[in-house]
Amino acid sequence: MQRIIRALAVAGLVVGVSAFACAADTKVPTSMVTIGEGEEILDAEVELKVGDMAPDFSLPNLSTDKMENLKDYLGKPVVLFFIQSACYSCLQEAKALQEIKAAYADKINVVAVGVDLLGKPMLVSWAAHNNINYPVLLDPIFSVPEKYGFSYTPSSVIIDKDGKICFIHSGYRPSDAKLFEEKIREQLGD
Repeated sequence: MQRIIRALAVAGLVVGVSAFACAADTKVPTSMVTIGEGEEILDAEVELKVGDMAPDFSLPNLSTDKMENLKDYLGKPVVLFFIQSACYSCLQEAKALQEIKAAYADKINVVAVGVDLLGKPMLVSWAAHNNINYPVLLDPIFSVPEKYGFSYTPSSVIIDKDGKICFIHSGYRPSDAKLFEEKIREQLGD
């Protein structure tokens, strides 16, 4: 009888640990913010891979209200990344990409897509307060992250001059700035 009780206790412990591990895997990483409302995860039906053509899109520029397309930025490598104003990791990535953009000047394009639920006023304030000097496009209905298969911010892709995805990245840590720069140099042939 004691063996049966022990076996049931061990089985219960294994099931409990497994359930906890599975539940932990479904949580949003602490460095990322869910796109959309609350814990609801944007259900991306797309899974882009390196080598795929980057989906085109048309969004308004935050500062000019002019509609812009991905095609407007091709011809040189493009760092396209998705941000929300309340996402601290997004801010870190935005500042790191600003430094990279300054270092490579007109050899690359950096474009942010703001998927902020608070909309244009919050993103305008965020961009001005942080001296963002590259285009920020507004996507309040999350159409572009869906096309790219992203459910969290920050998420990023580097697109080569011909429009193919050459790097996909989610989250942001300060050490990632070197990784972005390395991938950009590969595209520039440096």
